[in-house]
Amino acid sequence: FVPSKQRYEAYKKYAERVEGAKSEIIRIGSIISDKKGTETAENNDNVIADPSDSIYNLRALGLMANSFLASENTGVSNQLMLARWYINEMYLRIGDIKFALYNGNSAEADKSYGCLKKAMNSYLSLMNRVVTNKVGDQFGYL
Repeated sequence: FVPSKQRYEAYKKYAERVEGAKSEIIRIGSIISDKKGTETAENNDNVIADPSDSIYNLRALGLMANSFLASENTGVSNQLMLARWYINEMYLRIGDIKFALYNGNSAEADKSYGCLKKAMNSYLSLMNRVVTNKVGDQFGYL
């Protein structure tokens, strides 16, 4: 059990970053549909950043999961490990998309984007399980 005060504080701190991560994932989808994700793109808006870039807020997703799913009494739970796995999957899929578009393989980029969206939606579903009315509004899916 994680106290609602701890979840509320984490929500207040990280909810905006989660929305930013969702926006970046949507932006990746538009880049894929435009087929402009290579390093040589003229417009920086059409370049997919490295997966470790802070623009994706993956670290914030992990910190929020820690605050939502772990307490001093419970420690690391299976749910927290699953949330970390989803975050890792997002990181890997962003790299796969960047690599596929750089090599001109839009079919592989589309496939990886589908997996990226599923990982993000699964993460959000896991977080929404513990977002009560006292904590805040539940996150929307991609």
